[in-house]
Amino acid sequence: MKKHKHKIFLILGVILLVFCLGVLKLRGYRILQSRTFRKFYDRIDFKIDTKELKIPEDALSFSVYDIDKEEYLFYEGGGQLPTVASLSKLFAIDYALTKVKLEDRIEVNQELLDLVPQGSSMAHLKPGKYTAEQIMQAMLVPSGNDAAFALAYNIGKKDLGDGYSAKKYVNHFVKNLSKYLADEGYNKTHLFDPSGFSTQADTNLKDINRVALKLIDYDFVKKCMGKSYFTIQTPQGEFTWKNTNEFLDPKSAFYNKDVKGIKTGTMASSYNIVVLYEKNGKKYLITCLASHTNEDRYKAVQAAINTIINKK
Repeated sequence: MKKHKHKIFLILGVILLVFCLGVLKLRGYRILQSRTFRKFYDRIDFKIDTKELKIPEDALSFSVYDIDKEEYLFYEGGGQLPTVASLSKLFAIDYALTKVKLEDRIEVNQELLDLVPQGSSMAHLKPGKYTAEQIMQAMLVPSGNDAAFALAYNIGKKDLGDGYSAKKYVNHFVKNLSKYLADEGYNKTHLFDPSGFSTQADTNLKDINRVALKLIDYDFVKKCMGKSYFTIQTPQGEFTWKNTNEFLDPKSAFYNKDVKGIKTGTMASSYNIVVLYEKNGKKYLITCLASHTNEDRYKAVQAAINTIINKK
């Protein structure tokens, strides 16, 4: 009888041990899969993986520009012509500022919204009236293609007058934008729509850096480009947008408090970012074009900060 009881206790003990190990394993798996652990792991991985800048492995074109000294600290891939993606909005805004004032009224209607390519990044504008400043901020913060088409539509209509289709107005804008780029010496930038939604649209480091340095001097750009979230008030209601730049998001593994903007651009497997980095009263423009993944562009920029700027 005693022997039988010992056997039962032994079996129960083994079952309990297996159960406990299973619980611990499951809990351990859940911990590993938890959002908190994942975020912690990503931050550690980001720090470890940003100790060396590798170009062209990390990106096709890359530069670090000292704004105060007006000189490049790093410049590689200048002869490449990567897909411009949403960085094209910088050129569209640059041209638009020669055609409209920030307080000018911009009309958004369903006809022009229907022209926006499917799969676009959106500001989710509603039909109604906005200011040109708000539309440009909608292009910069959430990278709204709807905002880019709205700007093109209104400038095209201003030039041609009433009586034409939304498509005609947008095409007119793109044609004149291309002429403007050629006239202003942006010789390596080719755009085919207002938003950059084309794999054929391309640019180079020189053109991107030039337009970025020009735009960061505008107050309406400074107001929005460094914010993780940005809100505007319109007759159509309040709009709050999340910035596409993950350097600005305190919850992101890529967060950097010294990054103040400027713009991302993504098309197919080409990931771009232009960054304004400020530390100890000094400003730097860091441009990364055609990284292979979203993570790669942030790692490349952070590696440049760690190995080029902060090592000076």
